[in-house]
Amino acid sequence: MKSLCIAVSSRGEEQTAREILETTGLDAFVLPARPDDVVEKVRDAFPSHMGIVIAAGRLASRLKKEQTIPLIEVVLTGQDLAVLLSRACEELGHPEPCLALLGPRRMFSDPEPIARLLHAELQVYYIADDSEVPSCVEAARAAGAEMIISDEAACTVARQMGLRTLVMDVFREGLINSIRTAVRLSSALLQEQRRTLELQSLIRYSSDAVFRINEKQEIIFANPRAERALSISSDALIGTRVMDLPGLVPSKTLTQALLAQRSVYSMVLQFRHTSYVASLNTVSLEDQFDGWILTMQEFAAIEDLDERVRQELQKRGYVARARFADFPSRSPRMQALLSDAETYAQYDVPILISGESRLHKSRLAECIHNASMRRQNPYVHVDVGTMPPENQFDLLFGRSRSGDIGLVSQAHKGTLFLLDVHTLIPDCQRQLLSILRNGTFRRKDSLEPVPVSVRVLCSTFADLMDLARQGKWMFQLANTLLGLNLIMPPIREIPEDIPALIEEYMESTCRKLKKQVTIAPEALEQLTRYPWPANLRDIEYFCMRAVMLSPEAEVSLAFVREKLLPDLKAREGAPSPHIVAGEEELRIRQALQKTRHNRSAAADLLGISRSTLWRKMKEFGIA
Repeated sequence: MKSLCIAVSSRGEEQTAREILETTGLDAFVLPARPDDVVEKVRDAFPSHMGIVIAAGRLASRLKKEQTIPLIEVVLTGQDLAVLLSRACEELGHPEPCLALLGPRRMFSDPEPIARLLHAELQVYYIADDSEVPSCVEAARAAGAEMIISDEAACTVARQMGLRTLVMDVFREGLINSIRTAVRLSSALLQEQRRTLELQSLIRYSSDAVFRINEKQEIIFANPRAERALSISSDALIGTRVMDLPGLVPSKTLTQALLAQRSVYSMVLQFRHTSYVASLNTVSLEDQFDGWILTMQEFAAIEDLDERVRQELQKRGYVARARFADFPSRSPRMQALLSDAETYAQYDVPILISGESRLHKSRLAECIHNASMRRQNPYVHVDVGTMPPENQFDLLFGRSRSGDIGLVSQAHKGTLFLLDVHTLIPDCQRQLLSILRNGTFRRKDSLEPVPVSVRVLCSTFADLMDLARQGKWMFQLANTLLGLNLIMPPIREIPEDIPALIEEYMESTCRKLKKQVTIAPEALEQLTRYPWPANLRDIEYFCMRAVMLSPEAEVSLAFVREKLLPDLKAREGAPSPHIVAGEEELRIRQALQKTRHNRSAAADLLGISRSTLWRKMKEFGIA
């Protein structure tokens, strides 16, 4: 008899589930049901109570009250939500639509970042009980919602109120994740049919090592992986207080959670020289606290390094310090870019930071790391442009024979930032593409793939696609990196930020030279009109000369005109001329001029599509 079923409430969910089962060949069955009959149907399907149910939404909410059959609740992933919200926006067919998402609280992660990327207004209503559906739909309609996204029952109520609906039956990625969890734990579940609540907790939170802890903080169960992880038999572990486990390095987070009888997710526990990602989940039986489930998963690669290497990493400064809250910007254009960057930071995807040379690309990369889920792990900044080409591969990827793991492995579990990524040699480009696609790379003297988990951030002032057309770069890698491209504007295009940048460099220069000098307000106001062609490098050298050469404690406008920037006076009172950002913009402007602004003809002349030309014109501000 099959021991796994997927409960579904709509035809779309049923079709998705059957397609996945057909593709995977998994020995499971699909169970169509409604919230009001799902418990009865599951009982009929598993009369011996030996099985696992996968369900989403209100089916899962109803099954949670049934304490005899273990449940894996499907959580819609960010990709599932993106598909749903994109489909809703397409069906409404106009900019900035107003959508309402209804469902149980645990059914989906935060959808707000995705809605912002789609430029949609989104209302979220969490439903704890069926009786709340009509009032939530009515509240959404009163708030101006044009479309309700929910399960079939809620959508039926919404249609009766005259609202457009989209049934929430797109949950492919979330269902696949739940099936993987079920497959991984089903054998243990069948072998160790003990208390139902323990089994449910194991299903939801199981990692490599699993402990059951009672209210006295004593271990009453440890699985075989826990025995192997600590090299202690289960008999020796039973009855041991958690904080007395041999080799456990004192953890303030764990101690406080045990004392407060609360849950903690993704903390780090260390046993001697081995580190683990751990989650502590409280267990309640009939609303009474009944202890915890502790799950631990061993770190790999970077955490397996000995203490000497870890200390060396810290000594090399593999830590990001900059944060979005401290980024020096007041210009609307930079604020919009920072907002996008902060949204992208939440998702574990590669990001390219492009723009002219000498901009705050490295600082932006640090901000992204510190706003990401990897912020507690290494941040490895690699200036690729300073690496000799003949040594670049070994420095990045290491050598098996010498035992040098390379900079990429040192960034494992954290973020790898490649400054001036366009200077990567072809062999390194291929390995970087392998990391982005497969999470592995190969060292030069080995055929064995090396697994690595890194968030890749890159920066460049070059046109990667142009380099690819010249045969100097891989098209696949250029396309991958350009998927999320944050284009930083040059200093001349964000004059609102110039005063803050000058003040920042003046302060650092004064500290370095041990001399206190400021810029007069009228001089600072005039400096906002200067184009700063070399961007931050020009500002840095200007501040150095100002501090060293100024005979007064305050640099006057006259001194700036006479000694520091003689051509500033010629620019005062005149509008700043447009300065072309680079060769690509120049080619586009020339093509448009030759074709008298015929976009189709200009696109043919440039060898690009009309949509690409339109996007580039928008990027460069070409009317």
